Amino acid sequence: MSSVRAVRDSVLEIDNRSWLVADRLIISLQPTAPSSGPFWSDGADAFYTISELAGEHPLPPTCPLPSSSPVQLVHDAGDANAAWRIGEAFLKVQTQFRPKCTREHATLDYLHDPSNNLELTCSIPRVLYHHEFNERYYLITTRVPGEPLEKAWPSMDEEAKQACVTQVVEACKELARKENDTICGVDGDELSETWLTVSQAAEQQYSHAALLAACRALGMVETTFSLAHCDLGPMNVLVDLQNGSKVGIIDWEMAGFVPKTWIRTKFRVCGAMNFDFAMGDEERAGDWRRRVQLHLAREGFPEVAEAWKRLFWEDWHARFG
Repeated sequence: MSSVRAVRDSVLEIDNRSWLVADRLIISLQPTAPSSGPFWSDGADAFYTISELAGEHPLPPTCPLPSSSPVQLVHDAGDANAAWRIGEAFLKVQTQFRPKCTREHATLDYLHDPSNNLELTCSIPRVLYHHEFNERYYLITTRVPGEPLEKAWPSMDEEAKQACVTQVVEACKELARKENDTICGVDGDELSETWLTVSQAAEQQYSHAALLAACRALGMVETTFSLAHCDLGPMNVLVDLQNGSKVGIIDWEMAGFVPKTWIRTKFRVCGAMNFDFAMGDEERAGDWRRRVQLHLAREGFPEVAEAWKRLFWEDWHARFG
């Protein structure tokens, strides 16, 4: 096998009907659905499949994805993570910086499991395939209809905007009904919520004890913790304007049990949930999270935003002067 490639270069073309992923997985386009194994539609009349390359086989010749390829890179975050649209599914590849934290496939499976009695009114992906090797995580999920609010919001009318806010707040309420006595992911592993601690330390801790201490420092006194998505920014909320502004929610890797107070606080303090299209206009940039946090306030969600900001800047000045 060759050396590990950059995340963005994980997918290479073998021919116009097959692709090599991370020198280990083969995605193929087939005319009919297979009788077993994961598969999904190409959006027309064919199906994609994924399988593992037999260890004794040499790697097939490959080339970079051409612009005409049906497999398209749609997200590239340096060498941390990348995503490709492949028919009616998405492949995500992530460098695994937090190996003790809950994986996204575990969360999605939990949300879809009828025994957990979670009825979400928004659309969410289903897991088609997952794997982990060479310190990278590979996940294929179904495509959720709609386009990100980041793209759709500027052309939406007020009624559609408010419909999105209402649906996301309803999703927050539906999730929060599931409770736990530990701050953690749905499977009990650590929670990858990087904003819950205000420290700028390079090695943040994500255990229940570490996150609970951070919560107590902020004045969050809950002893029971509510399920939350924790990253409902405008790239992770989709709106299907052709279907009554129906909302979908993607990217569940940060989801888990947190103090209910944190759900609204996150919207108040997290600049990463701003619109990028606003180009420095703070009022427009914060429109989405401002609307959501105000609606959450009306639904009785508390917040500790001022305490978070105060501790954040105290830590900043202590570290950087």
